[in-house]
Amino acid sequence: MKYDNIVKQDGQTYNPGEEVPDLGSIVCTTSEGNLRDYELLSKDVDKLPKYDNLKTGSSAYCIDNGDFYKYEATTKTWYKQ
Repeated sequence: MKYDNIVKQDGQTYNPGEEVPDLGSIVCTTSEGNLRDYELLSKDVDKLPKYDNLKTGSSAYCIDNGDFYKYEATTKTWYKQ
């Protein structure tokens, strides 16, 4: 979605007219700079962020089915554990 104003979401800043990603149920629960931990519903796994500055080791936990993912930055890929 695009907005006419500056939007801050999940530690990212989007300028007016830039596309702001739909994160669905994804919530950042812990953040140490760009190393982030998320909780979400499994239906939103495909919406997990792949920011240029997201660090390897970031994690995501699906609270409805227990799936757990780790992020690897050089491939910008979330790997199911």
